[in-house]
Amino acid sequence: MFSFFSNGQSDLENRFSEANSDMNLRNMYQRIIWNMQPTNEYLFDQNKGEVRYIVDEKGYEVVIKPKVLGTFNLDDKTFLWSDKNPSIHSKLNDKVHAFRNTLPKKYRKNKFKSTTDFSKNLLSLFSFQLNANGFDSKRQGNAIIYYALLEVHIFKNNEEILVLQPKSHITVREEQNSIDLIKEFHNEKLKINKLHNENVIDTDEAFKNIKEVHLQYWLNEDSYFYPALSWPCDFDEKSVLEWKTFSTNDNRLFVMYTTDLGWTTESYAYEINTEAKGKKAIIYEY
Repeated sequence: MFSFFSNGQSDLENRFSEANSDMNLRNMYQRIIWNMQPTNEYLFDQNKGEVRYIVDEKGYEVVIKPKVLGTFNLDDKTFLWSDKNPSIHSKLNDKVHAFRNTLPKKYRKNKFKSTTDFSKNLLSLFSFQLNANGFDSKRQGNAIIYYALLEVHIFKNNEEILVLQPKSHITVREEQNSIDLIKEFHNEKLKINKLHNENVIDTDEAFKNIKEVHLQYWLNEDSYFYPALSWPCDFDEKSVLEWKTFSTNDNRLFVMYTTDLGWTTESYAYEINTEAKGKKAIIYEY
């Protein structure tokens, strides 16, 4: 019995790992294309079967067809599947029953003890199996609602400018030189932050030095992107879980890294100019 449970749990963890690796890329693509982020204003309309995001920074209105996986109750720390929740419309939960049956028996119950991390893993796997564009979660009262992003419609000035069908819109690349470039950039910044934290250099000198390093690597010299001083540093190699390089359909190249913040993980990406000579190649950061 113990061996069977361990094998089943190990298999589920492997499935989570595969799904998270892929879905992190898909969510990053949404961030690149329309600035998907937690601070965007949103409206979840079950009657219309859509989530509508207002992206002020870009002037976009983004309408997405979701599929709801379930809800996590913050009071009793339980996860409730959406097809067992009478407040969730059936057109939004019709994919859940089949998904639940692919999981170990203990997670097929209508409701079970969970955590936000485990619920997010379930959502990632669910979205991966649906070939979704990404996933999102929002707190509503004492619960968090978890949903996959299927069709994505992007509007600007009330005109639809882009439709993204459910699938991956990126191509994973093997670009170790670009990863090494970002690692070198991070290491240079880390040294300065460490010296400042240890009071070896003062704040003025640290800002001067870190700006000089920044301009060695960035083609885009907009001061908006000048780095701040921080300690500990999120980009410290010891906290980075995974590196990826990928290109979009319009041949833009990105280096993405996922870091462990202690309480959660977060992904970041740099756009790289493939025609740049030398180190000065970074265009933008997401």
